[in-house]
Amino acid sequence: MKRRELIKFLAMSTGALLAGSGHASANAAGPLPLLSVGESTRYDDGLKITFIAVKNDSRCPNNARCIWAGDAEVLLRVRVGKQPPKIVSIHTNRKPQVVVLSAVPPGMIGIPKSYSIRIGELTPQREIGKKLRQSDYRLALSISVAV
Repeated sequence: MKRRELIKFLAMSTGALLAGSGHASANAAGPLPLLSVGESTRYDDGLKITFIAVKNDSRCPNNARCIWAGDAEVLLRVRVGKQPPKIVSIHTNRKPQVVVLSAVPPGMIGIPKSYSIRIGELTPQREIGKKLRQSDYRLALSISVAV
């Protein structure tokens, strides 16, 4: 198994265990805040996330009957440690639903701390005849850490 695959596996395994125990979206400071577009949050000392935008939102409206639930794509600017920020995309119902980022830059030696990030909730839900603006969206993230 390659190192990158091993890191992803460990991060996702730890995330699943933490999610089952109810600790996936909490840190020492408490639950992560609901973010509006343009707002940032920090998770421990090593992770800063900025909610950039909802790129696509095809989720089934509340007042409609749909064949499937649809999907929303969220863009985030993520900075891990002292690494340069990255723009990542996470989906509600399509892949990728989870982004795993290592706190150790490529080429460094050691067992890295990894962050697994997924959408906890994206509101409001769409409604027929109502167009959502970027400023309407609120995002709750679920973050787990593998050390």
